[in-house]
Amino acid sequence: MKGHPLFLPPDQAAIHPRLVWAANRFWMETENLKSRRYGGESHHHWYVLLFLMKAFKVLLRITGQYERGARNAWDIVLREIDLWLPRLPPAFEGFEILHLSDLHLDGMPGLEDKVAASLGGREFDLCVLTGDYRTELHGPIRPTLDRLGRLVQGLRSRHGFLGVLGNHDGCHMVAPMEAMGIRMLVNESVEIERGGERVQLIGTDDVHYYFSDQAVHALEQAGPSFSIALVHSPEIYELAGQTGVDLYLCGHCHGGQVCLPGGRAILKHLSRGRRLYKGVWTHRDMLGVTSCGVGTSGIPVRFNTRGEILALTLRRGPRAWRVAP
Repeated sequence: MKGHPLFLPPDQAAIHPRLVWAANRFWMETENLKSRRYGGESHHHWYVLLFLMKAFKVLLRITGQYERGARNAWDIVLREIDLWLPRLPPAFEGFEILHLSDLHLDGMPGLEDKVAASLGGREFDLCVLTGDYRTELHGPIRPTLDRLGRLVQGLRSRHGFLGVLGNHDGCHMVAPMEAMGIRMLVNESVEIERGGERVQLIGTDDVHYYFSDQAVHALEQAGPSFSIALVHSPEIYELAGQTGVDLYLCGHCHGGQVCLPGGRAILKHLSRGRRLYKGVWTHRDMLGVTSCGVGTSGIPVRFNTRGEILALTLRRGPRAWRVAP
């Protein structure tokens, strides 16, 4: 194909960054490799985790707590949060973002209908999805994609849908998700314009298991304009704060999912930023929100924490936040 970047002379050839990312991600997935920014590479030991989850599930059934935990998992709250941000362009005052994270749709069949019903046809300015659309780590993705497609069809968003991948999601999910209308940000950024002003949204691949320098380069593109980072986990918060990101939206931790009384998490699944496992937080001049997730991971139960759908309203003013009771 004359003029195509893959067929140019060597001194002019260019490989699209997505091809580089896809090759690297596919290799890590097939080799069960885990890569973290400061932790090097290692192999997943899924069989140990699967054994522990099965043992915990048996224990819950023996003690009669499984049904209670399953009921808790379906007790999902629509949480309204106002965020005051000093650099927010005036035209974006009152901009509403629907934030959905950790849906794990194959783990709780029918969850997509629960989410849509909870919103009651409400329209948002933007919907962002911060990864982990499925529970299974390998195998068919069609059941998850079908449920995700039904969910997207049932939601209303003026500026559409933006998504990033989580550590449970495969690189082969990007194309079908974009085909259903979700603009996937694979270490990329887009801008939204409103009233002649713009905000930048930067999305990275999962940095918990599949970290690469492309995620760093994406965040380094944060320009002088107001920017929002979409990342599956909070673990790269320090870099985002250094590059001038204003708002960091993430999930991954499920608020602990199984917590001690009072909501104290037993497991946070974070290598860095362990204090950021849920709620609204700050770092330098950046505001962050870590969703407790909509669905559940591993076993469809929750104890002393709730799944949540986040409705975020952006306000212009000194940095602060308010969570509706």
